[in-house]
Amino acid sequence: MQKYTSAFLFFFFSIICSQQYNIQSYNTDNGLPQNSIKDIIKDKYGFIWLTTENGIVRYDGMKFVVYKNLPLNNQRFTFFYGYPEKDSIFTTGDSGKTLLINKRSPKVTKTSKRNVDFITRDNVNYFLYSSNYIYTTSPGISLYFPCQEGIYFIRENSIKYINNLSKAEENLNIKAKYKNIARIFVIDKSVFFIDYQSKKIQKIERGKIVSSYHEPLLTDPKSKVYWSRVNNQVFIFNRNSIYLCNYEDNRFKISKLVELDDISENIISVYYDKTYRRLYLGSSTYGLQIVSFTDFTTVQRPPSKPESVFYATLPYGSSSVINTYGEVYNRDGLVQDKHFKSIIPFFLAYDQEDNIIARKASDLLLYQKKKAYTRTVSKRNTILIDFFFDTKRYYAFEALEKMDGTIGYSGVLMIYNDLSFKTVKKRVFFNDEPTKFLKFDKDYLLAGTTKGLYKVSLKTNKIINLNPNTELSIRNIIQSKDGNFWITTSGKGFYLLKNNRLIKMPYDVDNNISSSHTILEDQNAFFWIPTNNGLYKVPESQLLQYVQDKKTRVNYYRFSKVSGFKTNEFNGGSNVCGNKLGNGEFVLPSLDGLVFFNPTEIKSYYPESIHIERAVIDNKEQYFDKVLNLKPESNRIDIFIDVPYYSNPDNLIIEAKLSGIPNANWEPIEKDGKFSISNLAYGNHSFVVRTLISDKGEYLYKKINIIIPPYFYQRVWFKMLLSSIILFLLYFLVKWRIHFLEKKNHELEEIISSRTKSLSDTVEKLEITKIKLHKEIEQQKKLIGTITHDITTPVKFIALTAKEALNKNEYSGQQNEKILNSIYKSSDQLYNFTITLKEYADIYTHHQSDKTELYSLYKLIEEKKILFNAIAENNNTVIINNVDKTLWVWISKNILSAIVHNLLDNSVKFTKDGFITIESYVEGNIIILQIRDTGIGMDEKKIEYYTKLQGNIENEKLLLQKYGMGLHLVLQLLQMIEGKIVLKKNKLKGTSFKLILTNKKND
Repeated sequence: MQKYTSAFLFFFFSIICSQQYNIQSYNTDNGLPQNSIKDIIKDKYGFIWLTTENGIVRYDGMKFVVYKNLPLNNQRFTFFYGYPEKDSIFTTGDSGKTLLINKRSPKVTKTSKRNVDFITRDNVNYFLYSSNYIYTTSPGISLYFPCQEGIYFIRENSIKYINNLSKAEENLNIKAKYKNIARIFVIDKSVFFIDYQSKKIQKIERGKIVSSYHEPLLTDPKSKVYWSRVNNQVFIFNRNSIYLCNYEDNRFKISKLVELDDISENIISVYYDKTYRRLYLGSSTYGLQIVSFTDFTTVQRPPSKPESVFYATLPYGSSSVINTYGEVYNRDGLVQDKHFKSIIPFFLAYDQEDNIIARKASDLLLYQKKKAYTRTVSKRNTILIDFFFDTKRYYAFEALEKMDGTIGYSGVLMIYNDLSFKTVKKRVFFNDEPTKFLKFDKDYLLAGTTKGLYKVSLKTNKIINLNPNTELSIRNIIQSKDGNFWITTSGKGFYLLKNNRLIKMPYDVDNNISSSHTILEDQNAFFWIPTNNGLYKVPESQLLQYVQDKKTRVNYYRFSKVSGFKTNEFNGGSNVCGNKLGNGEFVLPSLDGLVFFNPTEIKSYYPESIHIERAVIDNKEQYFDKVLNLKPESNRIDIFIDVPYYSNPDNLIIEAKLSGIPNANWEPIEKDGKFSISNLAYGNHSFVVRTLISDKGEYLYKKINIIIPPYFYQRVWFKMLLSSIILFLLYFLVKWRIHFLEKKNHELEEIISSRTKSLSDTVEKLEITKIKLHKEIEQQKKLIGTITHDITTPVKFIALTAKEALNKNEYSGQQNEKILNSIYKSSDQLYNFTITLKEYADIYTHHQSDKTELYSLYKLIEEKKILFNAIAENNNTVIINNVDKTLWVWISKNILSAIVHNLLDNSVKFTKDGFITIESYVEGNIIILQIRDTGIGMDEKKIEYYTKLQGNIENEKLLLQKYGMGLHLVLQLLQMIEGKIVLKKNKLKGTSFKLILTNKKND
């Protein structure tokens, strides 16, 4: 179900005798099940019901609900009868069955004496005469209708009345039908007969004619009379006009409803809704047409004039306006034309003598009242944007072409000495194009431009920017009756100026209020705001309340084309965007015509009731009353909110809130009236719906309960049973756990005893480790001290040599070579020293976290061999790796690698044209790794020094400068892995280094 729009046939929109209307058409393309509308009625809840030949239809102003799967042999229905005020509306169904509309829903019921629509008397079948809609073309049919005291029986040429109490009969020998149309109709309790021969309307009481009336419209043979007793309405169709006929104070009152361009010959049912001023026309072939009336009147320019685009207008008399072309309009259209030569439609004003000021290009024209506005006085080179005067002087807001070469205008506020445009008293300049200005008080003016709003001091010319942090294109400045100043803008909404601060008003739902042109205030303190998309009405009190509390909701009531406009777009951009006339009417310029209306006569339509009785649960429709019972497995729930409302749907505000949902807030309901719920938890939930019912912001509330029973496992008894079982299991679990812990405790005591012994052993090991660490620290301190001492000499020597070189101006080549050679040797010694020192630091750092691993000694030696092969080959030396390939060791790889690296480095450095042989031997856990070279050999003093140092490395002074740091580092590293080195000079040539290592895993 959805909002249906005008779509088919009968779409007219015209002005006839100042009465405007809009027609919406519905057929099978947009909501109806069938195109023949037999009868129309409104129930006590406000819903419109239609009978068709394919079901019965309920209409709420936005959507149709079709009932065509009723338990009947066919779904063809004809006329309504019964008592809507008693919530008992009937229509004919199958033979012996009747359809009853009660509580907004149709129900099939058996025909009783109270709702019979067919009786037989004297072998003649009489059909209930509740309306003449269905019988207008039925020849030879006999009719009956009951009254308070008796029954009328209508035959072709007679009317018989039978009294209920006395059973007395009265016969009227008159022709009861005219062209197969019954001449009888009833208004309230009065029965009338149309006598075409005498041109009279005869009133009948208890079967006798008691009076007659002369009503030409009723007796005109060209008139069609449509009558419905259940609606108590009589309509007269004559030519293109439709009239409503009432009988009051013993006389007929016939009023014209509308004159249409064309009335279909197929109209068979009529209903007029007085509340919403809507006329419903049912066709036998074209569906339903709804004629909506409006109090707005749109006046267009005559066909001989250009398009009906209006901008600036001024009140002219008490009921008309004049535009910049000199055309005078009232509700009936163009009434006078003064043929102004002005061609600028954006400016018009009166001066103090009611002369009209207009513009032609950049010239000012003054149309004089005393000359009937036919003669003009001009003022050159004045682009007047806005103008007003007080008792002393003129105030003008003018545009100036920018002098800096840029495109656009700047502004100047001109204050003249007197009530003329002759002598200027004061000028105030603005950088941007002017739009509107207004006097704030005796000392200040408010001035608007395309960039902002300013407050101008009349004494000092000081300009105060009232919107310094944002850019606003000011459209209008209005002062309401209570003294408040309201500012409308182009695209940024409208504002209240309070304490030199602009307070923005909230937007409407569609943000149309963002482009507000002006504000007209009526005598009830309602603001009427024309925009680029509709006319809005709002009470000023709501806006002021919003200023105090931003949580306050502001409800804008929208009028659109269906209200009687030619277009939704009203025009701004001129100095006058709307007028108040002396007769109380407002006039607004639009893109297609001038809109006249009296604001006090325009009614705001709001709904009167809310009905929540339908839901679709998992794609199955269900009806309920106040309580919606759901199954726990229900997944998708669509609740439908039915609100009969027959005006602009933009003004229908429906909101809903469901309890049991975190942070439940009022949610807007769309036009389909559906509220969807998914996976609602079990329990008793409250579903509350509200709808706006007045301009004061009052709401009508409706509440239902939604009950979802829990699954068995969600019920209290199940939870208690489950809790008992869990407690029982917990009891046995605790008992078992206690027994387990006692057993475990005994086992832990044995483990603690064992661990205590292990801990004692560990403490002993830690003591040993502590001693070793102490030795290492002492050795490091000693090493650092020695380094500090020994590094001083080469550094000092380099410094002295460099100083000597600087002090002498000239040197011989031999002296230069000597000095440079000295610096080179000292620097090279220092470099090698620091490199070795860095290696030592790296090895020591890594040793702290070194994890013992098993690796191949052969591969380690092979890696070092590859590293030094290039240097060895350069010295014509061969490195031979004779280490056992199957030998795997646990010795710290980092430390052993550094030891071998230093020893190989020495051998390669001092061996030329020789061999370096590396061999291994295993003696139990002892591994002997021997490196022999055929180099120049180590000096005996060095061998003696290193041998002695190895035995007393903690106490012996390290001669780093004399012997370098390489073998000192080797000795340190060997101490870390509990190894020894034997240095021996070979008998023939070179030196042997025998490493004695312990192969064990370091835990």
